[in-house]
Amino acid sequence: MPDLNAVLAKLNDRLLRLEGELFVLRSLARATLTATDESSGRMRKLVEAAKIALEDEARRPLDRPTRKYVEAASALVEELLVEPTQARPLFTVIDGGRTD
Repeated sequence: MPDLNAVLAKLNDRLLRLEGELFVLRSLARATLTATDESSGRMRKLVEAAKIALEDEARRPLDRPTRKYVEAASALVEELLVEPTQARPLFTVIDGGRTD
């Protein structure tokens, strides 16, 4: 039997990696939804399609872990559709130089 601490550490690492991936994907979706070009329209249609698919999935009998996953995904989709906030710039230039 593997060491329980090693298993828990591996699961924790995987959870942190998934959380980071979700942060990146949410940021990309939000940036695309708030863009001023045609990509925002395409992204909105994709997110709306995901909402419909998740609503259909939620009607099915699901086990508890899958139900939690569907609920979390639905909340993310709602967050993106209801009020996409403007994406922040990746970095800010600070004018710290001296002027004589």
